[in-house]
Amino acid sequence: MKGSCVKTKAGSALIIALWTIVLLSLLISSLAFNMHLESRLTSFHRKRLQAKEMARNGIQWGKFVLVKSASAFSDEETYGEEFRIKVENLRKGLSLTGLTPIFPLGETEGTFKLDIIPEQGRRNVNFMERLDWEEMFDRSGVPEEDWDSLIDAFLDWTDKNDLHRLNGAESDDEFYEEAGYEVKNGPVSFLDELALIKGFSERLLYGGPGEEEDDPPYRGIANLLTTFGNGKVNVNTASMAVLMTLPEIDEFAIGDILEGRLGIDGAPGTEDDGFDSVQQVIAYAGLPSGISSRITVKERRYIRMVSIGEYQDVRMGIWSIFLVNGRDVIPVFWREEQMP
Repeated sequence: MKGSCVKTKAGSALIIALWTIVLLSLLISSLAFNMHLESRLTSFHRKRLQAKEMARNGIQWGKFVLVKSASAFSDEETYGEEFRIKVENLRKGLSLTGLTPIFPLGETEGTFKLDIIPEQGRRNVNFMERLDWEEMFDRSGVPEEDWDSLIDAFLDWTDKNDLHRLNGAESDDEFYEEAGYEVKNGPVSFLDELALIKGFSERLLYGGPGEEEDDPPYRGIANLLTTFGNGKVNVNTASMAVLMTLPEIDEFAIGDILEGRLGIDGAPGTEDDGFDSVQQVIAYAGLPSGISSRITVKERRYIRMVSIGEYQDVRMGIWSIFLVNGRDVIPVFWREEQMP
């Protein structure tokens, strides 16, 4: 019996020892995993901060370019002929895309890519009339049966009274009562505000599948719109999609505009790019003279800058809009987010 007891105790001790080893192994593995995870998170956080710094460097570079475009360019020897042309084109109301640092950024592995785009290359929602909205909805795949309700809902949101349009919606509409807010009765301040208006769904604003399986997809209208500027469209920088929303311009005239703003050589980014005046656009594209009140070529009071900073495998983006008044560059909109 005594020997059996000793064996039992020895067996129990062995089992305890084995379980202790197993538990210690699991603890060590867990600690190692946590340390590895923490190391990776720390590394990612550091990369993210570096990428954000690169994006901000891009914005600072863009502000420098804007200041240069507002003054006589006198230091071509420092920055080079190509940079001088870019500054001149920006002064003429053209966009600059894909800008990268022209000086080394030290020993860092990061960089940035920057777009500088006059905001009036988009349609200002606060100046759009019913026919403008219809053209935009037509080009964006919005079913025609929805146009009247969307337009009236927008006009009820922005007008200064509480009178219902035929297909509109004021604060007492079921949509707003369930949402828990009232209509603004004033102009739209930022594009995100459109999502508050009845009918202006995420699919309508940013694109998505049609209502039914066989319906064409929504192409999204947000990328064609702005809330900044005086409502005139800068044809030196507007995209084809934006130009097609102007009722007075057909597809043939748009082709002429896109061709003409590339200059005689037909190549982008050269010294002869851009129209010099609205009258030149009208003559070149054969447009009706009345359109002169709706287009511009040099307007760049509001500038959109998109800077994508990259550090190793992490990218951060900054979307910003600046009010440019001579040498003063004042931010009016700013958004940062991580890029895929």
